[in-house]
Amino acid sequence: MSDVVQWNPKSANLSSVHAEVLHTLANELDSENFSLTKQQREILGPVVCIQHNSWSDFAKNRSTDLLVGWIKVLVLCAEQYPDLESGAKSPVIPLVRILRQRGHYPTTLTTWIKSHSTNKFLPYGSLDDRLRRN
Repeated sequence: MSDVVQWNPKSANLSSVHAEVLHTLANELDSENFSLTKQQREILGPVVCIQHNSWSDFAKNRSTDLLVGWIKVLVLCAEQYPDLESGAKSPVIPLVRILRQRGHYPTTLTTWIKSHSTNKFLPYGSLDDRLRRN
């Protein structure tokens, strides 16, 4: 019997624990030394690459201010912690979509994302993904 556990990203589920971690981190965004604890990384790690519809369902009833905070947290996490980088699968993409669908996407958010991220897919996703959505 092996001690190795196989991780399946499709089986990861978002929960109130994830919301709490994201909320806590969003409140620390203005801190000069923004960083994650090992426990926060372990909590967020399994969910950064899950399907976009899981993130959409998880975030659809959240406030605009909260989603903007989560977006910023997820952008910074991906840049500071390579194991949390998710490229075209970034949860930022479905969160941005929610704000745009509501008509509440802040005009300065794209500039903020681009100035803090090297992920070429942010904030709107891959071209292929956008074409399939239309």
